[in-house]
Amino acid sequence: MTPGGRKAGRMRQGRPTGMSGPEPQRLFGRALDAISEGSLITDANQRILYANAAFTAVTGYSVEEVSGRNCRLLQGPETDSIVLAALRSSLLRGGSFRGEVLNYRKDGTPFWNALTVSPLRDDTGRITNFVSVQRDVTAQRKVHERLQFLALHDSLTGLSNRTGLDRHLSGLARRIVTGTEHSAIGVIDLDDFKTINDTFGHEAGDAILTEFSRRLRGKLRATDFLAHRGGDEFVVVIEGLDLRHAREQLQPILARLHEAVDTAFSPGPGPGISVTLKMSLGITLLPPGQEPGNAVFRRADAALHHLKSGNDVRDPWWHLDTTPPTAPDGRTLQPGTAEPDRNAEEKVRSVYDSHIYHRRLFNGGLHLLFQPVIDLRTGDLRFLEALARLRLEDGTILSPGDFLPMLTPQDFDQLFKAGLDLALGQLGVWDLDGRHLRVSVNVSPSTLLHPDCAHWITSTLERHNIAPHRLILEVLEDHIDDDATQSQAFTAILALGVGLAMDDLGAGHSSLRRLTALAFSTVKIDHRILSQLRTSPIPTMTFLATMAQMGQNMGWDVIAEGLEDDGITEAATVLGIPYGQGYHLTRPLPAADVPPWITDFTPPNRSGLMRTLSGALAYHWQFARLGAPHTGPAGACPMTELLNHIGASKAEHWHRQQHTALGDHLASSAELLQWLTIQTTGDGHAGKAEKL
Repeated sequence: MTPGGRKAGRMRQGRPTGMSGPEPQRLFGRALDAISEGSLITDANQRILYANAAFTAVTGYSVEEVSGRNCRLLQGPETDSIVLAALRSSLLRGGSFRGEVLNYRKDGTPFWNALTVSPLRDDTGRITNFVSVQRDVTAQRKVHERLQFLALHDSLTGLSNRTGLDRHLSGLARRIVTGTEHSAIGVIDLDDFKTINDTFGHEAGDAILTEFSRRLRGKLRATDFLAHRGGDEFVVVIEGLDLRHAREQLQPILARLHEAVDTAFSPGPGPGISVTLKMSLGITLLPPGQEPGNAVFRRADAALHHLKSGNDVRDPWWHLDTTPPTAPDGRTLQPGTAEPDRNAEEKVRSVYDSHIYHRRLFNGGLHLLFQPVIDLRTGDLRFLEALARLRLEDGTILSPGDFLPMLTPQDFDQLFKAGLDLALGQLGVWDLDGRHLRVSVNVSPSTLLHPDCAHWITSTLERHNIAPHRLILEVLEDHIDDDATQSQAFTAILALGVGLAMDDLGAGHSSLRRLTALAFSTVKIDHRILSQLRTSPIPTMTFLATMAQMGQNMGWDVIAEGLEDDGITEAATVLGIPYGQGYHLTRPLPAADVPPWITDFTPPNRSGLMRTLSGALAYHWQFARLGAPHTGPAGACPMTELLNHIGASKAEHWHRQQHTALGDHLASSAELLQWLTIQTTGDGHAGKAEKL
């Protein structure tokens, strides 16, 4: 087949025409039909020209039914929108795509399709066709999902197994509980269960265990957790208990669990045979913040043994371990006693605060401030960055460093959704005031990789009636990888029409490959880079000037974060950084303060005169690095008035020589550069003011 040939749009007996001569065409068709994997050939507009026999066998569509149609006919209601966005993006860029997508056969049944799509080009490089290879991997996916399930679940009962239990307990100390809330871990045992196996057989015993686990699950609260440790032993985890009233709180919860054995069990299919079982439970309390370990299970097992070693009539059927907790050094602590170790006190206090903060964050405490990003050339507002804060019940505002470290990846997903909803909702409020602004929201890469992330973004935009281009997602640079999975996720998000910003460039270990491989629309330079203008100005100016030039070449919006004073702001502006944010421009603002700030904001240095030695250093460095004199007469140079005001005669002399004939300026250029560097870093006789 000649891609893009004159007859490429016609089909004959299921094979493309356009090959020279009937025999090569028949050979081509027989070869593709012999392939066990489905194959399609489309034109450049993705209309199907050819389908082999394997495609018909997998999908149920005949060649005649798909001829001239788009491959979208295989998509359905559950087809992943993110994968489709990545597929469309790859094809629009003229690249290849490889991935797994849920498709639908002609009869409506779904199947997982391992899909590879590649472009074909003519001699001029123009795409003429696309070739796809498709393979039904539904069985493999089911096996993989089953293996994943069995890794964490018991195959008999479907409950979490030991591994799943360990995973649940590993996060227990970080759950949403107050400083007085405890968890309880209990071990359940069926009395004399061995008799069931000996009398009716292990198959009957397995059936009873399955039914028992089903009944237990039906008696649990939504916050409780149940696992099968093996045999007739189960583990229950109960949260939200007060140490002082734990026994009273446990009574109704455990009474419901006991209902699982109130009705007799049938050991087999035969009629008239039933058995009545009894259950025993040993349970112990786990203080907030304590990592569950073997010691906890030993206490629960000991409580169970204590219960079962008593007389045959037991009321209640459960026993609560009352062993006092131990201090970090192994000493026993009675309830209410204080641990004298100050480090231990601090750790307990930290855990307590973490629980309080976590609960408050997702129960009305999330608060947004907005920091403007300004066009340094015009003073216009570019967009607003939404900054998450935690507002405690007493009105105290906490910064992200106080609450982000305690969050899990799932918490970051929840925080992103909540922050996105607040930010876009605020855009809607400003819209009513006639201010159509843009906003950026921070997002973790793990959240971007979540299969529902694109849906979260789309639904929130639609709910608040906000156009996608008004939203920018900021991803921290030191959390970004350039692997294919993350790149595909970024592409899918960009396909929604939102912007993507690399935040804190320079805080991690970025590379040019990462910068150019991922489709960022905005690059934000970390504030720590800007602060180095005070300590190592020449390397820092080199970096900033390079980023400004790259931004022009790559079409990025380059933003300097951390513009904390007039000198840093002026230097960044002189070096060509187009946008900036920082306390020198404005502090983060409550939403209500944004409109009046926009009305009253006056850009710094509207006069156009040079005001700082940092700005003068940046200006002169641009000429000195090229060995060039300053342009124009000295009287029109932006440095002249500043140096005259300072009254440094040597600096004025060196500066005048930058406006003399070519070649006479080189020695004085180096002297002036060194003098300005010393003045801005504070290494010389500092006394003079930085700013005019």
